[in-house]
Amino acid sequence: MAIRFPSISPVAWLTIERVTQQGLWLILFAILAPILGPRPYGLFSIVMVFVGFCEWILLEGAAEALVTVKDLESDHINTSNLVSIGISLAFAALMGVSAPWLGDAFHDNEMKWVIWVLLPMPLLSSLSAPPIAVLRRSMEYKALAIRSVLGLTIGGVFGIILGLLGFGVWALVLQVLTQRLAELTVAWIAVSVRFGCRWSVRHFHDLRPVAVNVLMARMASLVTGQFPRIVLGYVLGPTDVGLFSLANRLVDVIVHTNVIPRTEVGRIELRSDEPGTPEFERHFLKVLQNASILSFPCFLGAAAIVPDLFELWLDHRWQPGIVPTQLMLLTGLPLAIFYSLDAALLAANQSSVFRKIAHWQAVTLAVTVVCAAPFGLTMTCLALAIRPWVVMPVFLVMFGRACRISPFAVALPPLQSLAGAGLMAVFLRLPVFHPNWLGRAPDMLLLIAIGLMFYGTYLYLFARRQLRDFIADVVGHRAR
Repeated sequence: MAIRFPSISPVAWLTIERVTQQGLWLILFAILAPILGPRPYGLFSIVMVFVGFCEWILLEGAAEALVTVKDLESDHINTSNLVSIGISLAFAALMGVSAPWLGDAFHDNEMKWVIWVLLPMPLLSSLSAPPIAVLRRSMEYKALAIRSVLGLTIGGVFGIILGLLGFGVWALVLQVLTQRLAELTVAWIAVSVRFGCRWSVRHFHDLRPVAVNVLMARMASLVTGQFPRIVLGYVLGPTDVGLFSLANRLVDVIVHTNVIPRTEVGRIELRSDEPGTPEFERHFLKVLQNASILSFPCFLGAAAIVPDLFELWLDHRWQPGIVPTQLMLLTGLPLAIFYSLDAALLAANQSSVFRKIAHWQAVTLAVTVVCAAPFGLTMTCLALAIRPWVVMPVFLVMFGRACRISPFAVALPPLQSLAGAGLMAVFLRLPVFHPNWLGRAPDMLLLIAIGLMFYGTYLYLFARRQLRDFIADVVGHRAR
């Protein structure tokens, strides 16, 4: 008799992809950080602000438009390819011309060469959009996971070799180029769609509304995520940008492994519900609950153990980043809520509201960073940790009007997770769990084990239904 294994849900495959991807990044960083130090990471991060701006908005704009269109035809894909190639080449030309000026502005002669070598990045990412969209529409997250993991593994091995050979920042540059080439190749192999370029006015008009709104929103989101690096790089220099990038990256690890898998799959599933109905609200609140139940303890638990982690993992050059990292991890709590709102807005075809919220996020963040940066990295991170809680009530009202869900209903699901995660973080900082006689590595393992037991017990005693819903969401499809 054949053995039948339980099916793995799209959420589980996406979680596997993100966990593996971020785990590989941590391994790469653990190897390369002691070799390179903060400055090469800071220089690379500054350049990726400009390159990633073009790369990410093209990929997300094209992919989201192709996912959203009701009946996807080959000419939708061909038209998207043609437009994306044209825009990416224009962006690359603009970056190439601007490279010397940017190098002078940041007082770094090496920067222009890094930018010139990374010019193919926007084109590589835009060409990946159609196969990614096709795989997302068909919920083929297994293929997407294979693509990401293979790309990062191939690029990572190449980067480690170059880092050990003393290539400095060029190890990071050539690593990401190799990774994107591998991801592009695997993505097109995974789909039956043939590559083509063809202009179609009708198909362009089908794609344009969502593409424009998503492009504008992603541009604003990128400003939200990357603008601090530009200001800090200009005011404080590459070393502080390297410390800030590490803090931001740890936030990204948790977001990509614990938040995005739930919100991205939830965004597809919510399309079958009519906005304003009880079914839409109920399924959205489950998405929000599942996005917070594991991410909140990860953010607060990580903030609690960061001092021990830095002492164990990194040398003295990284120690000034301890407090900024703790503060940036606190920004992850509202991020889980914002990602859930974005998923519901896109599912409800409210991309214009999605764009407005993203723009206001960018504006408030830019003002915060510009005002705080002259006071140093720690004060900037503190201001960034406070900002999202100040603006959240306004965004909840905008979301409530668009999706007809009460802001108070949105605020309730994360509260139980927040309470348990907060108690766990305080518990982990008790002196009894930091004995002087215990080594750093055993103490770290002890803290993680205690945190898991504490939060698991809390969920079992006070949020058992939410825990069951979360497990059901991971191991299989929810009953519809």
